[in-house]
Amino acid sequence: MSHFDADILIFNAQILTINDKMETFLQGFIVIKDSKIVDIGSMKKFHSDYNNKIDAQEKIDAKGDLIFPGFVNAHGHFAMTLFRGIADDLPLMKWLNEYIWPIEAKLQPRDCYFGTQLAAIEMVQGGTTTACDMYFNEDQSFNALEEIGFRGVLGHGMIDFDNDKKGKQEIAETKKFIDLVKKGKLCSVIISPHAVNTCSDTLLIDARKLAEDHNLPLQIHLAETMDEIDEVKKKKNATPTKHLSDIGFLCEKVVAGHCVWLNPEDISLLKDNDVKIAHNPSSNLKLGSGVFNYQDVSKSGITVALGTDGASSNNNLSMIEELRLASFLHKGVNVNPEILPASEVIRMATINGAKALGLENDIGSLEIGKKADLVILNTKLSNVWPPHDPYSLIAYCANDSNIDTTIINGQIVMKNRQLLTVDSQEVLSNAKESIIQIMDRANLKQYKDKKKFLQ
Repeated sequence: MSHFDADILIFNAQILTINDKMETFLQGFIVIKDSKIVDIGSMKKFHSDYNNKIDAQEKIDAKGDLIFPGFVNAHGHFAMTLFRGIADDLPLMKWLNEYIWPIEAKLQPRDCYFGTQLAAIEMVQGGTTTACDMYFNEDQSFNALEEIGFRGVLGHGMIDFDNDKKGKQEIAETKKFIDLVKKGKLCSVIISPHAVNTCSDTLLIDARKLAEDHNLPLQIHLAETMDEIDEVKKKKNATPTKHLSDIGFLCEKVVAGHCVWLNPEDISLLKDNDVKIAHNPSSNLKLGSGVFNYQDVSKSGITVALGTDGASSNNNLSMIEELRLASFLHKGVNVNPEILPASEVIRMATINGAKALGLENDIGSLEIGKKADLVILNTKLSNVWPPHDPYSLIAYCANDSNIDTTIINGQIVMKNRQLLTVDSQEVLSNAKESIIQIMDRANLKQYKDKKKFLQ
């Protein structure tokens, strides 16, 4: 072969492709050019095909470290990272009504920019390369993520509480946001009505049509708590899932967040409509919402992805922690150590997340032609040594500090634990100042004591 030019060459790596065959390379290489993976394979193939005749702007000798697809966080609320630890140990509706919603009312657009920046650097440092958001002031989140080089799937969270005028405003805001994101490089839109009990049927139906018209995915909170089930039952004489089916909302483009309280009919409806589920174990446990029925849902064949939810209800955005908890939780609940093994929970956190967001042709596995979204995990630290099994190493041993390098869309965003596209200290400083100002604007008694810890 004559000389081949590339942007990035990574070699001497242990590679988990997470492709359909779950191929691995004990000693392998990856060639990246123009944001995509253009070659991948064993070092034997590398020496045979290239014979050292490859020029790359960046050459990384992985020295046996582990490479796998970047995590896909299928459900979150980025700007809420500013509220981390502000209202803990409360049930969902009290948490929302008495703490979160009053303080959110005092948010200004720039606060969401800083909160999203904070979320993005935390996720990059933990090996997440794509994440789905539902919030407001999403134009600010869009700007923050595009500047950092993070792949965001962003949705303006729509709520109307049966107010027709408000519902029309929410749809108009989403249409405006769709036009904005077309100008971006990395981010895309997901149509995002909040939940059955916070959205009118008109808004839900209009959201479904908007997604269809623009060929976009949909997300919604679904069956998260028993309170939600009871409220919808009283109003609609149906479960939230059944009601969505009745109004024609369910389809293959929907990713439903939480789904803790599904009955057998609900599971069948989700399967029949090819709905995907974003499982958020940490948030569901912390808020006392319940435990997702992974055993029955997985038997049905529904695609299950993983999400962190927001940092105000988790309280971090670590996908490594999420996948470890998910595997252990369902082994314990089902008294079955064989359920949700390490390799499967890693699929949930990568390719299943990509499928949930309609991005499986671009990301979620390491294959020729796909976008170069990948991470390098340092296998030489004490908590992952000895590295007997790469899947259990990630799922059961590692933590975010093991992530050495994060590459998104063929760009090195973090290398050797150093962020390259943003000043992390400036992000932390801006986030601190932002939350202090929010607390001052809110002027609510329950926040006054908390403010002094930020001074």
